[in-house]
Amino acid sequence: MAYRPHITDAPQVFSDEEIINLMPKNFAFIAKLIGVEASLNLIHAYGGTCVFVPTKHAVNINHDITHIIGLSALKQLSEQRGATYVEVPMGTPITIAMRNKAVRDYAQKEKSKPKLARHFGLTLRSIRTILSGTEKRPSNEAQNYDLFAK
Repeated sequence: MAYRPHITDAPQVFSDEEIINLMPKNFAFIAKLIGVEASLNLIHAYGGTCVFVPTKHAVNINHDITHIIGLSALKQLSEQRGATYVEVPMGTPITIAMRNKAVRDYAQKEKSKPKLARHFGLTLRSIRTILSGTEKRPSNEAQNYDLFAK
């Protein structure tokens, strides 16, 4: 069975700032608001869908989101985004970054690229790309920011 990282294990691999930089811009705001751990739990439970955030007057302990992110985080979220839908990402860039870090770490012990490919369920080309460090790291920061800086 190939290694598959779990989205909620991301804080053990990356810092909070690195995780937020791997999220889409519209969800990075929510992660900063409610915290990385709560946002990762939200991704795990509702990834790829839209979630309705109730108004702050309708928040209670029995709400579905309360069991996932906690009551205090839901209150913060409802103050900012109450009565709207929040699009929750799949978190694929985070799990891919975790997998690539695991490949690089495992390559320190195991020098055979075919064994690495079998262990992680990847092609040899993917292993070479990861180990050479030429893969693109997704980021939600603007690519051309320095063009407009004074």
